[in-house]
Amino acid sequence: MAVLLEPFQSVDKIQSFMRILQFDKVITNENDGGKLWVFWKNEVDVQVVHRSSQYVSLRISEGDFHFLGNFIYAKCNRYERQMIWEELSSDRMGVEPCLFAGDFNIIRSDVERCGGRPRNRVAMDEFNRWIHQGRLMEMNSQGGKFTWCNGQQGLSRAWAKLDRVLLDANFLTLFPNAHCSYLPRTTSDHCPMFIEFLIDPFSYGPPPFRFQQMWVEHPDFMNFVQNVWSESVIGSGLFKLASKLKKLKVALREWNKRVFGRTNNHIAILEDKVESLEHLLQRDWDNDIEREQVRCSNELYSWRRREDIRLAQMAKIKWRMDGDRNTKFFHVWLSNKRHRKIHKLRTSNGMEFNSPEEIHLGAVDYFSEFLQRSNPAREVPDLTRLISSVINEEDCVRLCGFPSLVEVKEALSSIPINSSPGPDGFGAGFFMSCWEVVKVEVLEAISEFFYPNAFRDFIRLLLLCLSRR
Repeated sequence: MAVLLEPFQSVDKIQSFMRILQFDKVITNENDGGKLWVFWKNEVDVQVVHRSSQYVSLRISEGDFHFLGNFIYAKCNRYERQMIWEELSSDRMGVEPCLFAGDFNIIRSDVERCGGRPRNRVAMDEFNRWIHQGRLMEMNSQGGKFTWCNGQQGLSRAWAKLDRVLLDANFLTLFPNAHCSYLPRTTSDHCPMFIEFLIDPFSYGPPPFRFQQMWVEHPDFMNFVQNVWSESVIGSGLFKLASKLKKLKVALREWNKRVFGRTNNHIAILEDKVESLEHLLQRDWDNDIEREQVRCSNELYSWRRREDIRLAQMAKIKWRMDGDRNTKFFHVWLSNKRHRKIHKLRTSNGMEFNSPEEIHLGAVDYFSEFLQRSNPAREVPDLTRLISSVINEEDCVRLCGFPSLVEVKEALSSIPINSSPGPDGFGAGFFMSCWEVVKVEVLEAISEFFYPNAFRDFIRLLLLCLSRR
C-alpha cells in the first residue's frame, strides 16, 4: 500500500499513476480537494470508512489482521485542524486498532523544530490534548529528527517534525513490531515514511500458558475451578497434582476465550451505556435510570480493574498507580519488554545459534550431554567428623518430619503473586487464590516430593551427624 500526500498532479492522471506504480486499486478524496491518494494491491482488502479534505479513514484487512488506517494531510490553519481533532477523537473511533499517519502540520513542542518562527502554543496544546485523550503513542521509528524543511537558505532555513505515525494500544497489541523509517528527502520538502508491520522473528513455538490473576476477580471463577478440580484422578501425589493442573490449564484457556475474548469491546459498550445514562439523568432524573447507571458503572469498574490487573501482571509491575487508568503505561512497558530478547547465543567452542529454534535445540543438546555425561564411581569420604553438632535430637526429628498444611501455606504466602510461574504456568497467585480447593493435592505432592526414600535417608544421616555429642 502507498499513500501520496499533496501529489501536485491532476486527479485525472490517478489511473495512470496506479498502473505505473503497479497497484491494482486507488481512491482519493477528490470531492474534497484531491490531496490524498491511496494505492493498494488486491491482496489487501480495503473499505472506505470516511473521507474529508484533511484525512481518509480506511478499514484495512489481510488474513486475520485488520485495523483502521487514518491517513492525514492536515491544514496549516489551526481552526481548520480543530475539525480533525474532533472527527478523529477516541469517542468516535470505536474499539478497532487504529493507526494515524501523515502530515499533521503541527509539532508537539518547540524541541521538534529548528529555525523559523515559534509555533502557536495553543495549537500545540490542542494537538497534544488529542493525543493524550486518545491514549496514542508514537510508533518506533528511525531516521532524521526532522521530517520537513522549508528549503530556504541561510538564517531563513527551518526544519520541523510535521510527519509522524501514531497508534493506540489495540494496534500495538496487534502489531508489536511495527516500525517507521524516515527516508532522505529528495524532490519533496518532506521525508517519505516507510511503515513496516514486522512479524516477530523471535516468536517460536506455541504461546505458553500463564495463569491470569485477573481471572480471580470474576464471580464464576471459583466454581469453574472447583468443577474441574473435583474430577477424580488415581495415582501418586505428584501425578494427581500434575494431571489436575494439566486439565485445568486446558479448561482455563477455553474459559478465558469465552469470557474475556472481547474485553475491550465489552468495556467500550459499557462506557457508551454509562455515558448515555448520565445524559438521560442530566435531562430528567429517574430512579430506575439511576439504579441502572450505578449498576453499569460498577460493572465497568470491574472490567477495567481486571484489564489493569492483566496488564500489570504481563508487564511484571509489582505496584500500580492510583488515580487515572494505567493502560498506556502498561502497553509502553510491555513494548519495551518485547525488545529485550536473546537474539544470538555463542558456545565456549565458538559455535553460534542465530534463530529461536537453533537456540532452543542448542540449549537442549548442551544440557542433555552435560547431565548424561558418565562419571567414574568414586568412594565418598566420611566427612562426619568435620560437621559440628549444632542441633539437638528433638530438632533433628522435627526437621525430618513431613511439612504441615500451615507451613506450606506460609511458604506460598511469602511469594509475590506476580512472580514468574514455573513451566506449567501456575504461580503462587493461583495456589493462594484457590487454596481451599487445591490444598489437599498440594500438600500430598509436596510431602511426596520433599521426602522421597533415598533423599530422606540422606537427610536423616546428615541431621544425626549434626546432633551427635
